[in-house]
Amino acid sequence: MSTNARNTRPGAHLEPLDAIDERLLAALVADARISNKQLAEMVGIAPSTALMRTRALSERGIVQGYEAKLSLSAIGRSVQALVAVRLRAHDRDQIDRFTARVPHLPAVLSTFHTSGSVDYLLHIAVGSTEDLRDWVLDNLATDPVVGHTETTLVFEHIQGNHGPLPD
Repeated sequence: MSTNARNTRPGAHLEPLDAIDERLLAALVADARISNKQLAEMVGIAPSTALMRTRALSERGIVQGYEAKLSLSAIGRSVQALVAVRLRAHDRDQIDRFTARVPHLPAVLSTFHTSGSVDYLLHIAVGSTEDLRDWVLDNLATDPVVGHTETTLVFEHIQGNHGPLPD
């Protein structure tokens, strides 16, 4: 098996990270828009090495993309909520139907398929509490797959660590 095929197979990201990979990841988490030259200087390697290693981290599935972080209030979505969803039945068709539709709705920021008393936890952002009520009614309460919902308002969303966790 070639090295390239090995690095792109599912689970290839389980190969251990060395100290340089960890420093690259920490720098990218801190500033995903950092130039390759700055990244190389920060980590103490040549720019060509930084580029090669960053590409390898992407090919291994460790770096899954780069995204813009938006101010929800600045784009008119200042009301955030966590919506716990319990399905009526736990069969594959209903789970597939729910997961094919709900995570792609415009208000949904994140979808968590969970164990315990609820099946899904949705993090959503809308413009007002009226919009929140309407969203739950239009997208969940009227869905025959959904058995129960419980909505919790988010007062503040405090971000956690997005990168390599310390040992």
